[in-house]
Amino acid sequence: MRHTLVKLMGLMLALTLVLTGCNLIGIDPIMQLDEDMAKLKKDFEAVVVDYDGGSLTKGDVMGTFVSTYSYYTQMYSMFGMNITSDVLETVKQQALEQSMADLAIEKELANRGLSLTEEQLKEVQEKADENYKQAYDTYYAQAEGKGDVKAKQTEYNMYQNGLTKDTFYNSQLRVAQGTLIQDTVKGEITELSDEELQTAFDAKVAEDEETYASDLGSFESAMSSDAELVTWMPEGYRTVKHILVKPEADVLTAVTDARNALNDAKSRLETLETELEDLNDDDAEPAADAETETAEAEAGAAEDAEPARTAEDVQADIDAARAEIETDEKAVADAETACLDSVKAKTDEIYQKLSEGADFADLIAEYGEDPGMQNEPTATRGYYVCADSENWDKNFTAGAMALQNVGDVSETPVISTSGVHIIRYESDVTPGAVALESVRDQFYETALTDAKEHHYDEALESWISAMKPVYHLDAFTL
Repeated sequence: MRHTLVKLMGLMLALTLVLTGCNLIGIDPIMQLDEDMAKLKKDFEAVVVDYDGGSLTKGDVMGTFVSTYSYYTQMYSMFGMNITSDVLETVKQQALEQSMADLAIEKELANRGLSLTEEQLKEVQEKADENYKQAYDTYYAQAEGKGDVKAKQTEYNMYQNGLTKDTFYNSQLRVAQGTLIQDTVKGEITELSDEELQTAFDAKVAEDEETYASDLGSFESAMSSDAELVTWMPEGYRTVKHILVKPEADVLTAVTDARNALNDAKSRLETLETELEDLNDDDAEPAADAETETAEAEAGAAEDAEPARTAEDVQADIDAARAEIETDEKAVADAETACLDSVKAKTDEIYQKLSEGADFADLIAEYGEDPGMQNEPTATRGYYVCADSENWDKNFTAGAMALQNVGDVSETPVISTSGVHIIRYESDVTPGAVALESVRDQFYETALTDAKEHHYDEALESWISAMKPVYHLDAFTL
């Protein structure tokens, strides 16, 4: 009996140890995280790029990949889109290529005997430490567990995204090295010959023509900004300036609402007239017998179907629409009159000063309420307008294009959604390429900057090619 009891106790003890061991494994997160980290490090050893003289592993490029992926995610989310598998492959390829570019830059710096100063390296270290701490604090706040477990989980989560102290340091180092090599290589281009400038200008003209010939809105925006030098002008443009007088909001809204109602009524009338034309189309071929029978059967099956509209029905709707248009036209005229009357004292004063020889620019400064007429470049250029303009209110466009000669001012004010305008025809715009000499100084700086960029891009490509990289996207699993 005692022997049996001893055996039983031994069995219970063994079972207890087994259960306790399993429980320890199950609840020991440190051990589990160490095992997971070991597996992750093993996975990160996969070679994703081979090149003359070495290779890059998944771990080497993971930080760059995560940074690139985050950028794409933000851009796509702005448009309500998700990253597709094809885009993901593109991101992976870009991460590999960027990593190779970083290596090529490092090698070229060594070849040229260039290096960062001690002060620059100190700054690199300080920025890396600062960025690492910010990232660590963010990951730590999101990690599960407490104490050592939370710290270990944070380390694992960061490593999984390629984030270590070394990667933060190397990231800052690459930025500083990139600046050094770019300044050096771009500095090799100091000026452009007349031939190089003309070649660059011709390319710019061709680019602008391709862009603006089919996108007048972009042209008008570009001419309202100093951000882009435009070297090609579309057909049919003129420049205008205007004095904007703003009536009370409710008065102007009444005009807009009345005009919208009139436009809607006209659109309905066009639809009805098309419907009537289709019903009265003598050339329409009768449906085949089989088709007719099918249509009749379907019509019979639909008990609640409305009877087909006749020409008389449509004509009645047309007559009603025309009556509505007459009413809406009167409403528009009344709203416009009320709007003009509300600012009549000011517009009369402006016209009186114009008749006395006042300068239009001075009157813009005194009365105008459009910031575009106060700020450059539109204060000097004016607005670029043509019959097919896309950026301006159609009533403003119509008023601007109704002026016959340069220097003409609208005889009566024009009402748009912005307010009441007195418009002056400033100049005609010569279509086609502008003369290089007219923009030479401005274009030269742009062309020189572009030439420097092109020179550096070509140099970097040659450094990378010399390393003969072979990319292994299939090994870059996630």
